[in-house]
Amino acid sequence: MKSLVSRSYLRQLLCIGALTPALLRLQPVNFASLGLTGITAAGLVYYYQHIKEQKKDATRTLSAGKAAIGGPFDLADGDGNTFTEKDLLGEFALLYFGFTFCPDICPDELEKMAKAVNSLEQAGKSIQPVFISIDPERDSPKQVKQYVKEFHPKMLGLTGTIKQVKDAAKAYRVYFTKTDESKDYLVDHSIIMYLIDPKGDFVSFYGKNYTADQLATAIGSQIEKWKA
Repeated sequence: MKSLVSRSYLRQLLCIGALTPALLRLQPVNFASLGLTGITAAGLVYYYQHIKEQKKDATRTLSAGKAAIGGPFDLADGDGNTFTEKDLLGEFALLYFGFTFCPDICPDELEKMAKAVNSLEQAGKSIQPVFISIDPERDSPKQVKQYVKEFHPKMLGLTGTIKQVKDAAKAYRVYFTKTDESKDYLVDHSIIMYLIDPKGDFVSFYGKNYTADQLATAIGSQIEKWKA
């Protein structure tokens, strides 16, 4: 007997990062269709547990001291110039990893980021929004530069070689993979924003479940705490 999995349940798993967007596009959604993507019921449970353990590890690390998230990266800005983590020092930064050909989730998340940035700036809290492409094969510096300006004039767009992008994603524990090898492929990836303080240290992360208002409130609290 095929076991039906409700779309609402899958979306809850997506919000906490336990599933990737491509799975939600399957119709109908059941364990048989999940199997078409190489994810069995047992695999789904394993992956969900793996994500839970990662979150527990992050929490334990935060309670013990500096989180093992973030670090050096070497990418290129919209003009093709070298851009590293040191270029973000001196101001809070909010990072999001995605790709310019993303049909819905990335635009939604970047619009949310832009609204949160505007709310924070209206409250006198400065923050630098940053978009990092995880699709370097298609996202050139020029493409990324044009893309981010659709969301916020202050937003930075970064990309790089395949290795540079993989290294940056690894530093922030970002999952991503191409869905297929066609020219119109999509990229499944983590849907997380990362808050970095003016010293370049990781502060917190925010999932897809946050609204723009909730995101602004949470980040504002972290900024106030850091300044205290």
